[in-house]
Amino acid sequence: FGSSSWETDTDASDSDDPGGGGGPGRVMVKPTFVPKRQRETIAEREKVEAEMDAEHERREAHKRKRATESKQLAAIEVDMEKQIAAMEAANDQGGTNRMSDVDTDDDPDDVAAFEAWQRREQARREQEAEIRRKFVEEREEQERIRRMSEEEKEAWLAANPRENAETGGKEKQKLGFLQKYYHKGAFFQEAADDPASSMGTDDIYKRDFNQATGADKVDKSALPKAMQVRGDAFGKIGRTKWTHLSAEDTTFAGGDNVWADARNKRVGELAEKGAGRKQEFQKPKRIDK
Repeated sequence: FGSSSWETDTDASDSDDPGGGGGPGRVMVKPTFVPKRQRETIAEREKVEAEMDAEHERREAHKRKRATESKQLAAIEVDMEKQIAAMEAANDQGGTNRMSDVDTDDDPDDVAAFEAWQRREQARREQEAEIRRKFVEEREEQERIRRMSEEEKEAWLAANPRENAETGGKEKQKLGFLQKYYHKGAFFQEAADDPASSMGTDDIYKRDFNQATGADKVDKSALPKAMQVRGDAFGKIGRTKWTHLSAEDTTFAGGDNVWADARNKRVGELAEKGAGRKQEFQKPKRIDK
């Protein structure tokens, strides 16, 4: 009998099987999308390999250079040792001391160094005792003055005038008209750092910082009023009319001051509307529930 249609289809499907006896078949691979930034071409791979080879060669060259330098330094050290040994041998033959026997001590006389240290220590203790004594005397004097009456204080201050610590007993120079003031600064240091003041003071700290400099040496009080300005601001575009406080009227007694005029009705109205100006107080009413 002839074969049925089911058998024919089965035989055809079996012949397409790659593992069957019908012959070798082709394996289908599922396509996978790779982003462009993750793709690696042959040119890029060769470039990376070339960079790695160059880096390896550079490191090897650096190692060879370091080895050569180490050998040169070792040879120099050996030559120096040979020269030192030759010099020591020559000195031994001549009867002199060797280089290794040189005394490098800065204070060979220990007794003298100890005595000098004792003198310095004694002077330091005496200076500290003097500082403590002055401090105690100053505190006792302050307490004694505090217990005095006003008449006794005035008589004592007249009999014992004190020097100003800032000016050193000198009268402080007065600033000129419209003279610029220079502050010495928060970190201005007139004395030395150490309590013993061993470093002393410099002459620059004794200068008078109130002296006029530059354009301030000119007597501006003799100039016209329009030119009486601070610094070099005269004639400049950003200059203001402000000169100094003594030239300004800060009182309310001026005749042209409308806010100080008692006849101005607006002043009274604004005063009544101001917060906290009303002096009337009404007792709140009691509300029975």
